[in-house]
Amino acid sequence: MATSNTVLRISELDFDTIKINLRDYLRSQNQFTEYDFEGSGFNILLDILAYNTHYMAYYLNMVGNEMFLDSAILRNSVVSHAKHLNYVPTSTRASTAVVDVVVEDTSPTSGQAVITLPSYSKFQSQQIDGVNYTFVNLDTQVASKNVITNTYTFSNVTISQGEPVTYNVTVDATNTRRRFRIPDANIDTSTLIVSVINSSVDSTRNTFVLSDDATELDSNSKVYFLEETDDYNYNIYFGDGSIGKNLSDDNIVALRYLSTDGESSNKANSFTFISQLGSFSNVVVNSVSAAAGGASRDSIDKIKFIAPKFYTTQNRAVTKDDYGTLLLKDYPNIEAISVWGGEENDPVVYGKIYVSMKPKNGYVITDIEKDRIINELITNRNILTVIPEIVDPEYLYLRFDMTVNYDSTLTSKDEEQLKELIRTDIGEYNDVELEKFNSTYRSSKLQSSINDVDPSFLGVDITTIVQKRLEPTLNESKNYTIDFNVPLNRGTFADRLYTYPSFQVLDNEGVSRDALIEETPLSYTGIDSVEVLNSGSGYSDSPIVTITGDGSGAKARAVVVNGKIISIEVDVTGSNYTAAVVSISDTTGVGATATAILSGQIGTLRSYYVQVATGEKIIINENIGQIVYTTGRINLYNFKPISITTNANYASGIITFNALPKENTIHPLRNRLLSIDSNDPIAIQIRMENEA
Repeated sequence: MATSNTVLRISELDFDTIKINLRDYLRSQNQFTEYDFEGSGFNILLDILAYNTHYMAYYLNMVGNEMFLDSAILRNSVVSHAKHLNYVPTSTRASTAVVDVVVEDTSPTSGQAVITLPSYSKFQSQQIDGVNYTFVNLDTQVASKNVITNTYTFSNVTISQGEPVTYNVTVDATNTRRRFRIPDANIDTSTLIVSVINSSVDSTRNTFVLSDDATELDSNSKVYFLEETDDYNYNIYFGDGSIGKNLSDDNIVALRYLSTDGESSNKANSFTFISQLGSFSNVVVNSVSAAAGGASRDSIDKIKFIAPKFYTTQNRAVTKDDYGTLLLKDYPNIEAISVWGGEENDPVVYGKIYVSMKPKNGYVITDIEKDRIINELITNRNILTVIPEIVDPEYLYLRFDMTVNYDSTLTSKDEEQLKELIRTDIGEYNDVELEKFNSTYRSSKLQSSINDVDPSFLGVDITTIVQKRLEPTLNESKNYTIDFNVPLNRGTFADRLYTYPSFQVLDNEGVSRDALIEETPLSYTGIDSVEVLNSGSGYSDSPIVTITGDGSGAKARAVVVNGKIISIEVDVTGSNYTAAVVSISDTTGVGATATAILSGQIGTLRSYYVQVATGEKIIINENIGQIVYTTGRINLYNFKPISITTNANYASGIITFNALPKENTIHPLRNRLLSIDSNDPIAIQIRMENEA
């Protein structure tokens, strides 16, 4: 007879442990005492039992995972959970461009005062990676004739990429759930137009709109609902007669939408009109803004991230987080987004909400796209008293000058191969750690990452350079403000702020020079001002103010009113001060104290050119601007470049300002994006020092 088991273990779930537990259980029975399980056919039976147990445990574990949004890995499970949160995954989105369409009337006597550009007229883009994409206008446009030029101009026509698709399905009694599958995984659901025709003999047509708030629906509301299916398609369905209008048998559901290629057509910027426009044959398409906004359908990770937040927003924008959630859902071209209130802005502006977005392609969103986002995606959801404003990201580019010490005997790679590994590692650091609005740059983290690139590396010394880019107006004298928004190091003769490339300006004699801007070395070493801490009492009209410290030459005088020192004016700033003490002496007065404010907070910028023949540096303007070290703000005065030298490193018309940050850690700030520009060939300078 079997004895009772006292060591029943069920917590282990891996195959080997399950088999051991089964064997130990059998050995605890009298019938199998000292039985050789490993050397008998029983071993195969134990394998089968262990496999079956392990298989069932894994299956049940996966079933448990799929029951929750956080742990689900199957798309249909994630979509199902999101549906309970009233979130419908965003479909593929068509890229959109803006064009002007100019039609020439070659028969001026035709007498047509206006012409119409029908909806779904087709445009063809230039080739992108060998493919021409079809774009269409979704709305009908009307243009009047210009009798002087004999042309009709359709201005700012928005065209979307995709092929127009029409699909009809008849309602019958077998479809009791009134659900209709759209057989196109590439549909852009934002372009979907749903209308219901009464029957094949009654062409009366009613347009239904997508429901976004069930609380406002009644039995006659002409709305439809949308859901993603298990096979990456979408279903539309209609009301039940209580919430939303129910359909009748023999109704015909007519669908029209764009089947799009998504992000593949982004950046298209040249178009040809390929439809017929009446009898007109001379049609010219001028691009206003390149195609942008195309995106793939929501990924599983994006659904998991947005669905709970979307449920919290309830399709309205009250808090700043609501704006971010709604825009991430409805505008999938966003790679990163930052939202802050006017009370957090600099300067403070109450009653505003600021949004900054980095598109997946390019650096900024076009002005036309900004207007569309505000008008279509924000205005009907936000609080009326709050004014939304979209601002461009402020890019702060990071450049590196590094020395890598290595031992060549510990690697088979040459210096160029090692440099390429370093550049690849920095690129991965940029993708993972930077180019997000909440990114923090830490020099130590990058240094540690590079140290691990190859076993031969002995140490890495990194000098970080921050860079801002300015595109000035040519031939116009203007003031410019450039904000690094990080404290900067005060320059020395060896290391100081500089610009690149050169730009052409007129010197004092009217001669064009190839100029550059630099920080005037040691321009910050005087006494900037003296602050009165205690005005004292009983002072004569001319107390003696003495400034002592490690510099020299500073002179100041006191301003006395009614025996009190109300201010101290600096007459001579002096030089070479890093510390200074202010003392006040007088025959009658007592109690006044003051402190010196060093000029270390502000430096001077100057422009110069170099004589080609002698290499001599010639100053053009001793004071073209100033630099505030504590905030990293640069102010340029009356800057008037004639042209900017073309170079292979940066886009035409760009001047870069390069400086050393005071700290090796740069924290996130509102709309600032930290980036290592992969298109900048001089962004990463590497010196290899072989210590073998």
